[in-house]
Amino acid sequence: MPHPIYLTKSDLKTVRSCSTKLYYKKLGYPTVDRVDPYTRILADGNFIISKIAHLLHPEGIYVSANLNSDEHIAQAMQETIAQLQKENVTLFEPVLYADRKLARADILVKQGDRIEIIEIRAKGFDSKAHDELIKNRHLSLFRNKRTGKVGGEWRHIIEEVAYQVGILQEMLAEHLPQLQVEIAPYLIVPDRTKTTAIDNLASYFQIQRVSSPRNSFSKLNGVTINFSGDMQELWQDQFLTKVSIESEVAELVEPTITTAQKYIGYLIERSPEIFAPISKSCKGCEYRASAQDSRDGFKECWGDLAEVEHHVLELYQMGRIGGNETPLVNEMIEQKQVSMFDVPLEELNDGTYSERQLIQIEYTQKNKEWISDELPSFLQKVEYPIHFIDFETSRMAIPYYAGMQTYEQVAFQWSCHTIAAPDAPPIQTEWLDLEHNFPNFQFAESLMECLGDRGTILTWATHENSVLRDIYYQMQAYDYQNPQLQAWLANTAKLGTKGTSHLVDMNALTLKHYFHPLMKGRTSLKCVLPAVWKTNPYLHEIPYFKEYYQEINGEVLSPYDVLPQLQIGDRIQVVNEGAGAMLAYQDLMYGENRDLSRDNQAMRSQWKELLYQYCRLDTMAMVIIWTHWHKLCHKSKGTGQLIGDGL
Repeated sequence: MPHPIYLTKSDLKTVRSCSTKLYYKKLGYPTVDRVDPYTRILADGNFIISKIAHLLHPEGIYVSANLNSDEHIAQAMQETIAQLQKENVTLFEPVLYADRKLARADILVKQGDRIEIIEIRAKGFDSKAHDELIKNRHLSLFRNKRTGKVGGEWRHIIEEVAYQVGILQEMLAEHLPQLQVEIAPYLIVPDRTKTTAIDNLASYFQIQRVSSPRNSFSKLNGVTINFSGDMQELWQDQFLTKVSIESEVAELVEPTITTAQKYIGYLIERSPEIFAPISKSCKGCEYRASAQDSRDGFKECWGDLAEVEHHVLELYQMGRIGGNETPLVNEMIEQKQVSMFDVPLEELNDGTYSERQLIQIEYTQKNKEWISDELPSFLQKVEYPIHFIDFETSRMAIPYYAGMQTYEQVAFQWSCHTIAAPDAPPIQTEWLDLEHNFPNFQFAESLMECLGDRGTILTWATHENSVLRDIYYQMQAYDYQNPQLQAWLANTAKLGTKGTSHLVDMNALTLKHYFHPLMKGRTSLKCVLPAVWKTNPYLHEIPYFKEYYQEINGEVLSPYDVLPQLQIGDRIQVVNEGAGAMLAYQDLMYGENRDLSRDNQAMRSQWKELLYQYCRLDTMAMVIIWTHWHKLCHKSKGTGQLIGDGL
């Protein structure tokens, strides 16, 4: 049976990104970010908020639907229509359908001649700031302060609600014309100004996998969420806010429905109008071939231009050349000149990004690494011991303890490699807490004990500073008494915009002092480490790096690809990037592995080892790069230009 043609809320989101992606999405092209529903929902963090909102409407009826054919869509719509003929009814995920426009409302509440459409979002909302804007400026957080129009970070959410309202209006007009109702749209969101009164609130929720129709378009497709807490307490809790978006939705219904109908027409007619012109925005396109499916949306759009070596899309901050309004890269693409070597060097003159761009072009052509003249003297001045640190953290939409707010930073793991003196081997220390919902103060105390007050602390980017700053202010907010820790945090982290940090950012050092052609325009640890590791065989012989060396068919693997997988239960698991560490933690705290791992210490030990080995590699990666920088500086003897043969 051919797939029906329709446009969903998520399809509209795709169109906002790129209309060509809608074409690839409808044809089922592979993407690089495809994950299973369980992982997606766990990562989204919306599942507990959605469950609470449903629990606060205990009379709700869930509308089950498999929407893989026109017939099934019609059946699901008819069920919604039948329910709406009741005087009062509350529906969870009712199917709204009109003229190939399809949506499922999170919650629909009908009371007499009034229907509420309620969208549940795990996005922090400041009700005090919202109320102040309404009172003083007759605006809202959902509107641009200058133009008064709906805009900013909330616009796409309100568009999706407007889409539901528009579909419902059409559906009622066609199928229930006698039903004259007022439609009132709302959001239910976690309120950053409110706290919970329930201790360990998250621990009362658990997410588990279940089988469900693939094309149900349910927010909770493939999972079930269990609540084991006190319903009376939950009803009395106040950290969620229900906020009206009636005027904002009214502004967007007509343009949203018009846009939807336009793209539905393109899909039906297979119109070439659906294909957006290629541009700099294609850099992050997720429609790439997979091992299971050779169709490649990016290559289909770009044709031969996709295969050009040293692509202009790989140039650092390429979209800023020529200004944001008329980027030079788009002109180059129109002229089919898409090598970074086609960029006119005289255009690289902004004084902010141009220096790095010129270095990338020059040393990519030479196929050589580059270090600045200043890097050798910087390395010589570094005070020992040197500590390389990395944190793993999580933020959940619900408060962890009574009195806490939403989206608190939770720091559950750190790793540190310490080099006590020049040429000394790195010594590793680590800490992990999987027992407490809010381990931050123990996290910071153990880190302080490890690092002390001497030496140099190295990080990659600014995340570690942000975490320590958050913990400093959490100590004040929750009256945690440890004067020594408070003083250490104040001395170590940059707390305000005018403060200073005693953490040295190796990502910033890389941008200023180092380039490798295999990094291309990127400076993340996951890009710099493989570039250094794969092209410098001497590193593979250093005893404490050897465990990360592995080749397949003559190709040296990235150390992150060498991390062992473990068979845990009936699945093969591996943690080899930060999002994976966060997901593993949330799974152990709130997911299907929580009770299993608590009852099975061997399983829990396996999960701990996965987390340990990943975080351990992050800090060892910094040691590898640091070691290589020393080697380059010794080899260049401060010239900063010629540092060896081509790669």
